[in-house]
Amino acid sequence: MNSSCSGRRLRTMASSLSLPQTTISDILSRLPVKSLTRFKSVSKDWAYLTSTPAFVSDHLCRSSSDPSLIVRCYNTQSGFDSVILLITDPTQNFACRHLAVPLDEPLPLFPKIVGSIGGLVCFDVSPCYASDFVLWNPGTKQFKHLPFPLIASTRSNPIWLVFVGFGFDSFNNDYKLVRIVSFKRNDGLPFVRAEVYSWKEGIWKELEDTVCFDSAIICGGQDGVVVVDGSLNWVAIGLQRYADRKVVISFDMRREVFKTIPLPALTRIGNVKVMSYMGLLAIAVYPLVFAANGNNMNRFEFSVLSDCEDGRKHWTNVVLAENFSKSLVPMGTWRDRELMIKQMGDRDNHPKLFLYDPIDERTKRLPIDCADLYLQCYSHVESLVSVDGRN
Repeated sequence: MNSSCSGRRLRTMASSLSLPQTTISDILSRLPVKSLTRFKSVSKDWAYLTSTPAFVSDHLCRSSSDPSLIVRCYNTQSGFDSVILLITDPTQNFACRHLAVPLDEPLPLFPKIVGSIGGLVCFDVSPCYASDFVLWNPGTKQFKHLPFPLIASTRSNPIWLVFVGFGFDSFNNDYKLVRIVSFKRNDGLPFVRAEVYSWKEGIWKELEDTVCFDSAIICGGQDGVVVVDGSLNWVAIGLQRYADRKVVISFDMRREVFKTIPLPALTRIGNVKVMSYMGLLAIAVYPLVFAANGNNMNRFEFSVLSDCEDGRKHWTNVVLAENFSKSLVPMGTWRDRELMIKQMGDRDNHPKLFLYDPIDERTKRLPIDCADLYLQCYSHVESLVSVDGRN
């Protein structure tokens, strides 16, 4: 049945049964974006209904219960031979397909994913300094180049490091892109400036609160940020007298302020990946350099920051794996419950990506069998959210 026939049949059914608009809206909100996009050309009433903020919000709420996984794979750190995959799990029989970014003008060969939330994917398409961004909705095929950031590198004051994060401010119904820029002072210590882009307002503004960067600096790569309960979170290392410590730098998207969260002592000797788990901030700690028979740390720990009876926050260990034969590298979480872990291969075996559920202790292999050494993984949901900030 083609989309025109199906649209006429649904309209006829609605008319003959005299269905209230709330019922029609409820039925339509359960359909995939592809179908809703087709129906817009069939019925003006449905085109209007499915474009209202209330409908877009209801549809997103329903689709959020069944997220897919968007993965960027690339063979070298420069990003050549990059592909973007979408992995769905309708019945735990994983389906994997390639996504093409449908832009009017060519992007660099290897756009970097900043984040995926609410159906919107944010790309960094700049050659350096994370200074050019695109918003893309894979479901509706919409895309938008964002205005250039305010903070730029100059000959007299060159940029040293840049870290970015993309998340949703539910209080203000606003998607926000945060850019943290480090400069080096004459004494070799970093000087940090930060700015935020508002999807709702369509502008950048510089943030005044950067005091927490006086004692810590963000570390990690492009995918070293996670969204948890309205905040963006990065792992940071201490400076000067706090140089042997690691903390989480957290940005509250509603209040637009930064704060630091202490990390357990074990994080001083291992790599740290900040993650989300069951709505809580979590961290994975794993070896800096793996050697099965060496003296390095040979364990994988996963802990969550939970509330104690005395009202304080405490890190609680959820997963502990020791004395494994191949390096385990955490990539993130899917459905906010299953850990995505890359098991590094050897000369004869490629890296493998699998899911591990700490609750039922089940492991599931994901359908990525290739020689890619580098992966970015993000949960992704279908939505009608506009890249223009009109919803």
